[in-house]
Amino acid sequence: MLPELEALLQLQRYDLKLMEAQRKRDEIPRRREALKAALDQAKAAHERAKKDLEHVRHERRAQEKEIEVVQSEGTKLERQLLDVKTNKEYQAMLHEIAALKSKRSDRETVVLEHFEKEEAIVAQAKQAEQRIAEEERKLKAGEAELEREGAALDQAIHSIKVDRDQVRPGIPAPLLARYDRLSGTRDAVAVAEVRKGACGACFKSLTPHAAQEMRRLDAVHQCEACGRILIWTEGSAA
Repeated sequence: MLPELEALLQLQRYDLKLMEAQRKRDEIPRRREALKAALDQAKAAHERAKKDLEHVRHERRAQEKEIEVVQSEGTKLERQLLDVKTNKEYQAMLHEIAALKSKRSDRETVVLEHFEKEEAIVAQAKQAEQRIAEEERKLKAGEAELEREGAALDQAIHSIKVDRDQVRPGIPAPLLARYDRLSGTRDAVAVAEVRKGACGACFKSLTPHAAQEMRRLDAVHQCEACGRILIWTEGSAA
């Protein structure tokens, strides 16, 4: 194989490694934000539970005050029964007292329902608190892990760039310029190895003559379909 082709293939491998390492490095902020978002959601759930609990308790207290008013009115009417002069007035007052007792019973039922809601919301609030603690633990551990991962990727990126920059000077300027141009327009893949008689990037089959020419490894060839630089390697015939 021509030295420049071998260098070109090595450059492609370095660039692909660099691209993958950089992709992982670029994902770290997003992964950190995802951890923070989970904690924010847990805190928001806890705040909703607190507000719901405050609302239900306010409603219950309002019902309890209403019960006190109804009970006071009923007690007052029961005392007035002793002063009633006619049976008609007596019966009317009994009817009014019964209505107040029914109203009080309805309010007491509502109060019990509110107590049940409070218990459920208190349980939700406790679960939210537990989730907050868990998400805080995950965030702390996750940030530490991401910090280590980022440092390792930074080191790998630097190392790959050093190795890549040592290869580039060994490639003739026109060929390197073609490589750089193709890298910018072909999903960062400018060089493709021949695989089973076809371009390893776009899978377009080579003509028998083109394949025979490439086997000689004495010239630079390109894919007639995608324009990428084609290289015949030991695995191309497989």
